[in-house]
Amino acid sequence: MDNKAQYKLSPSDFAYLWQECKYCYYQKVKFGVYHSGVFPAMFGRINSLLQNSIMGMNLQDIHPDLPNGIVEIQEGFLKSVPIPGAEELFIGGRFDILSRLEDGYYALIDFKITTPDEDKIQKYASQLHAYKFALENPSNGNKPLKITQMGVVSINPEEMKLVDGKVVFTNKPTWHPIRDNKDEFNKLIKEISTVLGGELPEPGETCGLCSYRLKLQPKTEVVDDIPF
Repeated sequence: MDNKAQYKLSPSDFAYLWQECKYCYYQKVKFGVYHSGVFPAMFGRINSLLQNSIMGMNLQDIHPDLPNGIVEIQEGFLKSVPIPGAEELFIGGRFDILSRLEDGYYALIDFKITTPDEDKIQKYASQLHAYKFALENPSNGNKPLKITQMGVVSINPEEMKLVDGKVVFTNKPTWHPIRDNKDEFNKLIKEISTVLGGELPEPGETCGLCSYRLKLQPKTEVVDDIPF
């Protein structure tokens, strides 16, 4: 990889960390200083189990509105070349699943355990666009994969029962297609590059971690000069 590409952008940070606090985002990307948060590990476990259960399936068996394609790759790691126009940055992370379509191209699908609220789902558009860029522009000579469709499948448990000593929840997955919008993605990357290229931003006014950090800082007393 080009030595200029020194800062890794994790697509999963775009929806919340970048939007909520530029100070925390700056600290994480440039200095590796961050808090892992309180997101329960159980959600990741559920996501992995779900992905395991659909390997080899046709996407339309999950939801009839999904594209016609076979699930081939799950939880794949990716790393991009330096991003044009922001060569100090590259994309690195892990996507959910890739499905090979009938035309040989791929659909990029992300599962989210969340309510099927369209405004909330659209927050993940930049995350999928980043995955798309990395898959189509991989580093280290890896084979590029053409992504022609993207979307989110939301999972929101509707009913839970105890059946034969096992807890079973039911849900009808909801499909949310994500429209390809390179201009918005490029605009986001430009904004991130500008922030990272400047001074450390001020702590976020609504950031809980920043508020906690400020409360822990020792207070300095102001002592008036004593005349002699």
